[in-house]
Amino acid sequence: MSPVYEGSPGSTHACVVGIDLGTSHTSLAFAKCESGAVPRELLIAQWVAGRRRAQHALMPSVLYAPLPGELPGVEAGPGSWVIGEYARIRSQETLGRGITSAKSWLCHSGVDRLGPILPWSLGEDASVAKLSPVEVSRRILEQVIQSFDEQQPGLALREQNVVLTVPASFDQTARKLTLMAAEQAGLRVRLLEEPQAAFYDYLGQNSGELLQLVGRRGPLEVLICDVGGGTTDLSLIDVDRGASGLQFRRSAVGRHLLLGGDNMDLAVARLAEKKLDRGPLDAARFGQLLIVAREAKEALLASDAAGVFGLQLLSSGAQLLGHSLSVDLSREEVRELVLDGFFPRTQTGELPHARRSGFTTLGLPFERDAAITRHILQFLARHADGRAPGALLLNGGVTRSRLIRERLLECFQGWGLGEVTLLSAPDVQLGVCRGAVRYGLSLHGFGPRIEGGTAQGYYAAIDARSPSGSKQALCVVPRGSKEGERHVLGTRRFELTLGRPARFELYSHDTALHAPGALVDIDDEFQSLPAVTTIPRLADVDAETGVQVQLEGELSAIGTLELDCTLVHVDAATTDQPSQSVGQRRFSLAFELKVPSAANATSGVPASVRSQPEQRSRSQAAPEGARWLAAEEAVMRVLGKGRKDVVAREVKDLVRSLEKALGPRKEWDLELTRKLADSVLEGHKSRSRSEDHERVFWMLLGYCLRPGFGHSRDAERIAELWPLFDAGLSFRDGERSWQQFWIAWRRVAGGLIEPMQTRIRELLDPALAPAELKLKKPKGFRPQALDELLGVASHLERVEPDRRAALGRWLLERTWSDRDARLWTHLGRLGARVPTYASAHYVLRAAVVERWLEQLLRERWSEVSTAAQCAVSLARVTGDEARDVAPRLRAEVAAALGRVGAAEEWRRAVLELVPVSLAEREQQLGDDLPLGLRLIE
Repeated sequence: MSPVYEGSPGSTHACVVGIDLGTSHTSLAFAKCESGAVPRELLIAQWVAGRRRAQHALMPSVLYAPLPGELPGVEAGPGSWVIGEYARIRSQETLGRGITSAKSWLCHSGVDRLGPILPWSLGEDASVAKLSPVEVSRRILEQVIQSFDEQQPGLALREQNVVLTVPASFDQTARKLTLMAAEQAGLRVRLLEEPQAAFYDYLGQNSGELLQLVGRRGPLEVLICDVGGGTTDLSLIDVDRGASGLQFRRSAVGRHLLLGGDNMDLAVARLAEKKLDRGPLDAARFGQLLIVAREAKEALLASDAAGVFGLQLLSSGAQLLGHSLSVDLSREEVRELVLDGFFPRTQTGELPHARRSGFTTLGLPFERDAAITRHILQFLARHADGRAPGALLLNGGVTRSRLIRERLLECFQGWGLGEVTLLSAPDVQLGVCRGAVRYGLSLHGFGPRIEGGTAQGYYAAIDARSPSGSKQALCVVPRGSKEGERHVLGTRRFELTLGRPARFELYSHDTALHAPGALVDIDDEFQSLPAVTTIPRLADVDAETGVQVQLEGELSAIGTLELDCTLVHVDAATTDQPSQSVGQRRFSLAFELKVPSAANATSGVPASVRSQPEQRSRSQAAPEGARWLAAEEAVMRVLGKGRKDVVAREVKDLVRSLEKALGPRKEWDLELTRKLADSVLEGHKSRSRSEDHERVFWMLLGYCLRPGFGHSRDAERIAELWPLFDAGLSFRDGERSWQQFWIAWRRVAGGLIEPMQTRIRELLDPALAPAELKLKKPKGFRPQALDELLGVASHLERVEPDRRAALGRWLLERTWSDRDARLWTHLGRLGARVPTYASAHYVLRAAVVERWLEQLLRERWSEVSTAAQCAVSLARVTGDEARDVAPRLRAEVAAALGRVGAAEEWRRAVLELVPVSLAEREQQLGDDLPLGLRLIE
């Protein structure tokens, strides 16, 4: 359960604390819990330049692992980190020792956010212990707590009312992870959207200005545009007069835009790098360039800017960077770059471009279009019927520039949507933490309160489709729901099985408004969210018992979505009428925070969660057709208890018998393949009856369980299957059985966790390594079907990168004398820039793959049928500098692809960011996907 925030009137807490855990900086403000209290900032203790300690209101949200002897009194080691200004500078002077933008990683669904993936640099120092984004956030909060407790000895921060701000566009997973970091730091917090915090701070200091504006123009909408270091947040607040003064309601929130000041710094750094005319700088020196590029941007955007800013890269720190480099940036070129690149003059109706900009780095999925003004237009078209807001409130460090403020007003005037008044913003850097304090005070009755409820409506998918074929879902929490307002879907029940994971697909919509329980069609306007899961258990009821539940949802007091299943019926009960004790039992649904793969969603609700109208019985809800009964009988005859009437031909023809009963294999959907997998797994002991039994078992199981993920119970199936790996084969001389054994493990590789995949490599490496390495071979293991064995090894994406790189080296050596084109297929998988199913932190270093590409470019592609496909995999653009190979090599690959007549889409993929297609994903997996399973990027 989430921690309780004690923010009700009458609380005995001494003060209210607001924390802005920002992408670039962290700040804290606090005030006594009393009427008229004024927030004041905490000066946070941190290491700064010159290897000294100091206190500043802003603390960079950066961690740095110091070298031995680098800081007085700081013992360097694998777990040693410093946070703050010194960390910001040193993290960009050295390679792989700094962690930045942890907040942005919290909302990056393409990586394991609970795993140790930071620093995100594939050329990192091996002596630096990696941290998860949640752990980084916890450490930052702990440093803030320490500073507060030292400076306020009579107050313990962990005992105060704490408001922690998050982007308004943070999804529920990112909010849960933020709460997790706070809990681990010992804080009980309430979440507040950052644009609202900025508005609270504005009201605390300039409410008279807004009152006059409403008096002159009547009710109006205020657009809050918060351009921070890592994100841009857009929110609308409706303002009107009420009986006791102004009333406020937050009416809309924009989608998450990973776009901010960091992107502008990067653009300026790229400009300086180009003017240096020395080619791409190494990572350490480019990091140093980013520091001075930020200084240049801020200086040249100032009203009194000089005509030229001289950038100079000096030798500094423990790692000498060689001689100094210098370049001049003019005021005009930097202003043009920032204003026209990020705040261009646009036309009404001009939408963001789909093509990704070049302003990306750090491995984060930055916004495809860097033009913030186009995103504002899109937001107004979606949430304000294209009208201009009556007033504009700007927040974030970038908006301190008068030029940017003027450009934004110029854009609004050019759009011709109506008069827009720019509201006063006294401090765009500290306003969020101060506004969080004012919000906390409002919870005690001290000050105005912004209403509005949840900005999204939430919907749970059911196993039904509309007449048009669209997926359907039930509204569980309507948009605009208030805190603590519980919604019960009383007319719809869901079936769960005790002890088994239940998984509900979840969707959101930011404009639709439906009543709780309303059945809607899911279209492209709905946003897919991480699924919510539970494992229902009752102390007095046996596992595997079917139960019926109702879904309930609410927006919690701490600012998160809470979903539950409430028990209404147990199959074993003597009556279908739910008793009072039954109705009080709840199973909390939790968001899937740790995504096992990048392809994790199915197109329908798994069999363990089936919905039905209240009046239907369970037997009516899931009829067992004659086709399935015939298929199940065929499986049980071969793999069930031994039957004397089963002949050898029947064993060999099992798959053919199943196709006769169920139709062609290509038409078997996800639910059917998994039901077959369950039946096959149940008969796993039968595989020892004959060589044919063993071969058919592995062939059918691998096919039905592919790709190892996608269904709510696949983790259970993999856990049941895994012990059979070490057991190996009973008939060890059967080449065809070994082929099916390895094919099966290759097919389910996406469902194997890292320890499992590592175990497989430990067994396989002695058979794959060059003889001169003399790796010790496991006793009793005689490898056969080496081609399929190698296929398994190349599909294991969750093996530690250095070990996968070693396999690549062994294969590369073989290509010198072996012309087998399949070797390059395996190398393409091992060195792929975009993994098929694993978190991106398993990807090999670009420097490793560049050596493979150099060798591949020396091959005669006309004689190597897989060369072009391998080259695309190794050279594909990701937008992540840590993964992308050198531009020179990508240009050479593009030219080579042109010479062999490769598809234009392949050439584009190595020159610009092109999403991996479903067909390419299936090719990477080595099989087509079961019908009903879709891969999500």
